[in-house]
Amino acid sequence: MPHRCASKAAITFFLAAGSWLLAHSPGSAQEEALVTEFGTPFKPLDAVLSKARPRIEIDGRVPGEEPRYYRLRIRVENPDSETWTIVVRSPVGQILTAFDQSEQACESEAGCWTRRLTSRLPVVQVSTLSTAVRAEVLDGLYMPSKPEKTFYSPMQGSRDELITGLSFTNREEKVMMQSLADNLGMLVGSGPKADGELANWCCSGVRLTSDLFMTNWHCGAAPKMPDDAHWRPGICHSGIVDMSWDGDDESREFSCQNVEFKDKALDVAILRLSPIADGPALTRPLLQPSLSTRPVADGDRLFVLHHPACAPKSVTRGCSVMKGGVATWTAPAQAGAATEFSHNCSTENGSSGGPVYSADARLVGLHHLGVSPMRLEPGNFAVDLSSILDKIRHEDHTLLEEITGSNQER
Repeated sequence: MPHRCASKAAITFFLAAGSWLLAHSPGSAQEEALVTEFGTPFKPLDAVLSKARPRIEIDGRVPGEEPRYYRLRIRVENPDSETWTIVVRSPVGQILTAFDQSEQACESEAGCWTRRLTSRLPVVQVSTLSTAVRAEVLDGLYMPSKPEKTFYSPMQGSRDELITGLSFTNREEKVMMQSLADNLGMLVGSGPKADGELANWCCSGVRLTSDLFMTNWHCGAAPKMPDDAHWRPGICHSGIVDMSWDGDDESREFSCQNVEFKDKALDVAILRLSPIADGPALTRPLLQPSLSTRPVADGDRLFVLHHPACAPKSVTRGCSVMKGGVATWTAPAQAGAATEFSHNCSTENGSSGGPVYSADARLVGLHHLGVSPMRLEPGNFAVDLSSILDKIRHEDHTLLEEITGSNQER
């Protein structure tokens, strides 16, 4: 993917002196837009279906360019527990997706998302014998090839690369990287902005078990929203975790059922996933991450899996820990708990929540911030996994046992 390059001299100066401070006006880390808006939400017009009106053509304000993909959110009212089927077709008639009353999430207040769809302005049909069944296409989301605005945080000696474009020195390395990438997901969040308008945004994250997914706390609301807006139930239920490889034949997308754990100081949220209406079941990963319980050390070799700028699955290799034991991001200008480490892996907005691995493929951290005007330490920042596990151990030992199970480092 293309990069905006910084000169070697400029990067070296930044790494030596933290000169990013000179080019940006002061402001707290909490005031910055930490997530990248991504996707164009639209409201379909006249989108109610029933036995008397079984077919509609989706219309609404949509981008002029061809989308990367899109999806629809549908809610069904079914007071008498009758049978129904919904089919989404392309304009020329091919079935893009279909599901029925067995998908109970569709009958919830939040409704249910469809999987990725690739045809513009489709046809939606409902089939039911009941006059009480009412379906509505609540909204849609067109996903472009990339977001309009990103914050690129390059580090000397590393760059992000699409995993599908990598070359490998041996088969074992290839199998390891692909298996770890299977657990990488892109969280597509949806919720109100401060002005009341709807926003969509993307973050990265990692699946820890068959249905537990870890990402950043700050990914739980639109940019610049207050703390109490993060990870409200509506944010969880409106979100999608996309585990798919772009270009694959199988959709691997899941909805957020519940937020099992969240902590602002550690910038972590652990979500319970559930299948979407027309998606696959949640099965145990081929390779669960091996979790490290030991803090990282200066100079440890690293790589980061992420969705930089909301791009397909990517990796940044050839980087390392710059400094371990960095104070928490919520107290960047004063002494605080040493829960983070700085690193020199290149990232962009959208990389937030990306899993950070050691050279021997152990999960050691959760990336969460690029260079910041309020951090005296140069580099990008990740939360040390050992700090996250310690906090969960003290607050929810049952959840810790579920997360670690047989994949904790011994």
